[in-house]
Amino acid sequence: MRGSERARQRLRAIAWGAAAALALTLPVTAQAQILGADVATTVDDKGVRPEDLAALLKKWGYRAQLELDKQGEPEIVSALDGINYVIFFYDCNKAAPGKCLSYQFWAGFRDLDPPITLEKLNDWNEKQRWTMCSTEGTGRVRLKMSVNPRGTMLEQNFRNWFNWWERSLADFRKHINFRN
Repeated sequence: MRGSERARQRLRAIAWGAAAALALTLPVTAQAQILGADVATTVDDKGVRPEDLAALLKKWGYRAQLELDKQGEPEIVSALDGINYVIFFYDCNKAAPGKCLSYQFWAGFRDLDPPITLEKLNDWNEKQRWTMCSTEGTGRVRLKMSVNPRGTMLEQNFRNWFNWWERSLADFRKHINFRN
């Protein structure tokens, strides 16, 4: 009887474990069905396809021109509130053809009046966590935000970083007193 009681306990533990595992997967499956198939796409260690990010921008109602830069790497040209920006892709085709391991949001500002000081740029960099700004000394200023998308749900992660970019771009515009 002792052996059969142990067997029943073992079976109960296996059944409870299976039920718990199923319960943990149900919210993810339901979320993928509610929000769409893009949410369920996980970015693996091979990277992200630039076309997928361009498609998401278009889905959300933004312009997204997929182009190649001078080195032949993909980039997406878009705009927010009248400010043009680019998404540059890095380490493309290293892990898999057509995929890039990281990307960077980038916006450039020039002809600022009054010209921005290094102290003002340093002030931004000291207070910001996700974006950084720089200049090459000719009056042109850049705002950048780098992203490692691997190991995340594509749409959810891109939406999160896009929201940070949108907010940072608006805040930086005020910080440097940019009027276009």
